[in-house]
Amino acid sequence: MSPTTIRRLAILGLAMMAVAAGGCRRSEPVEIAFTVEGMHCEGCEAAITQALERVDGVEAASADQAAGIGIATCRSRKVDPQQLAGEIEGLGYTVTSVRVIPNGS
Repeated sequence: MSPTTIRRLAILGLAMMAVAAGGCRRSEPVEIAFTVEGMHCEGCEAAITQALERVDGVEAASADQAAGIGIATCRSRKVDPQQLAGEIEGLGYTVTSVRVIPNGS
């Protein structure tokens, strides 16, 4: 298997665990945090933020190139962490981890 395939399978596994752990619920906000490689400027932050905000069910999003993270806040069950990771990777960045933070804490 190529390193890209292994990375995608690992991200898929993390996303599936995140969904099993609760994913996004309508009653309480959930933050989905992504470790992102390849951001180097404010334009990168804006591109990731806009891509995440376009996903139905995402209430707010942000990215921080200095910290190497992107965060989506949602309340909808239909928001899939893997879909969000795919949106980020579709821009040319690499998502190395996905973490669900219940109640935005």
